[in-house]
Amino acid sequence: MASTQHIAFLIMLPASGNASSSSQSSGGYNVSLVTLSDIETAKRLTREFVSQGVDRIELSSSFGEQGLEAVREVAGGGVEVGLVRFD
Repeated sequence: MASTQHIAFLIMLPASGNASSSSQSSGGYNVSLVTLSDIETAKRLTREFVSQGVDRIELSSSFGEQGLEAVREVAGGGVEVGLVRFD
């Protein structure tokens, strides 16, 4: 039996207020999508995702380099963390 990969997408919006999340599973993937408004919420959710066994976390470009480093630090070395970039 194939294992399921858990991928989380965190999108920081300036005025989103409370964090909002949605999850869906299909074809061996569990995908979580979260909108949030600040880095402290992102760090808290990252700890939760890591405890749930998340494999990867993708961050929206609004996190920037500082947000990327903050989330990587919380996630630890066992979870891939990426940042969407626009050129």
